[in-house]
Amino acid sequence: MTRREVIKATALMTGYAVSASVLGAIMQGCQARQKVDLSKWQPMFFTKEQGLTVAAMSEQILPYTKESPGATDVFVHEYIDVLLAECTDEKGQQKFRDGFAQFEADCQSTYGKPFGQCDAEQQLEYMNKLDVAARALVKPLTRAELAEKLPFILKFKEMTIAGYFSSKEVAMNILNYDPVPGQYVGCYPIAEVKNGRSWAL
Repeated sequence: MTRREVIKATALMTGYAVSASVLGAIMQGCQARQKVDLSKWQPMFFTKEQGLTVAAMSEQILPYTKESPGATDVFVHEYIDVLLAECTDEKGQQKFRDGFAQFEADCQSTYGKPFGQCDAEQQLEYMNKLDVAARALVKPLTRAELAEKLPFILKFKEMTIAGYFSSKEVAMNILNYDPVPGQYVGCYPIAEVKNGRSWAL
């Protein structure tokens, strides 16, 4: 799978319309690599164990390929940790904690172990299952209702994607980056954009 294909497939997730097969295609097209060393990371919002789980979750959503970094390579786990610790109110923090706890409890019930101890195949299977259920749940909801009723897995994907595409590495080396934006063109043929890539956030 090429870098462009990964980005195109991942972009679909922002609309919460990604299918299990698309998510699976992203995972299966990726090459294995030595895991990033997270031993020195000290989370602000999460416990150490929770932080490692968040890193594993984000890496499943946006994994490493030969042509693009994975979520942990651009420190998406740290982005999510800081976002929750410093930029989220108590209500939002508690909502995330509740969703995370349910995520782990359901994984424990399904596989007899927490998400971080599951192998890659089990993690993929579990997240696909949650994705399918979540998309069915939000399908009839209005945009206003989504703000309050967005399932945990979709909220986590939203945070992961935001952290990934706003990272310096992705913005400057994968997307098109303009340090001094000029005129805004609302409708621009993607084929005419440099390398056919979207602009950095």
